[in-house]
Amino acid sequence: MVKSISIRNVQRFEIPDGETAISEANVPLGSIVKTGRTLTTEDKIQFEVFNCVFSKDISEEISAYIQQIEEYVSLATYRKNYTFNMYYSATKNILFSEGVTSVTKGFLKALQATEDITIEYSTPHFDFDSISNLFAQTKGIRFNSNDQGVNNKMFNGNAVNENVEASEAIQNDDATQIIGVMDIGGKGYTVSFTQSGTLIVFNKLFIDKEVPMLELATAALDKIGMLSK
Repeated sequence: MVKSISIRNVQRFEIPDGETAISEANVPLGSIVKTGRTLTTEDKIQFEVFNCVFSKDISEEISAYIQQIEEYVSLATYRKNYTFNMYYSATKNILFSEGVTSVTKGFLKALQATEDITIEYSTPHFDFDSISNLFAQTKGIRFNSNDQGVNNKMFNGNAVNENVEASEAIQNDDATQIIGVMDIGGKGYTVSFTQSGTLIVFNKLFIDKEVPMLELATAALDKIGMLSK
């Protein structure tokens, strides 16, 4: 089963205790709860746990039953609620979000605009050249393209980094995603790093912990040297 976690480098992260409502132009968007709980990963990093709710407008044709009129109606857009956790480490200045990339991006932007919350963050830029050298096998590379009518390209294969065009994309820092097999805790995981700040794993997590994806993410980031900075 594919799982993902969003990653942000954090310069400031000040959230009041308890629950804080999030809104924009007096329209409720969700909330964040500072739970007071902490988690400590295998590599001894302590994280504060935050419960998050965020609503996002979805552009998609659906049929919805409206109870007030007792009829189904067609909708071109609708608002969907997302519930997820975030994990913040003050010692490593890093934030992990279980929300998908688009939800995390919108939620953090709304947090910045919320009174009584102070948050400064940036999206990490991964060194794909170094990461590729840590893979037992590089299996996929997506990169921007200047070819006529083509915005980006995706190469897949058992040694895709040996392709000249793909290799040049990595070296020229044009690559936006890299996929490969990485040894984590003595097991091989097929993982993906994206320049939008997301880590994805494509196979089962053999980690007996409360939040296995957080454990894998910290281990992967430690392996590429990001947590030692």
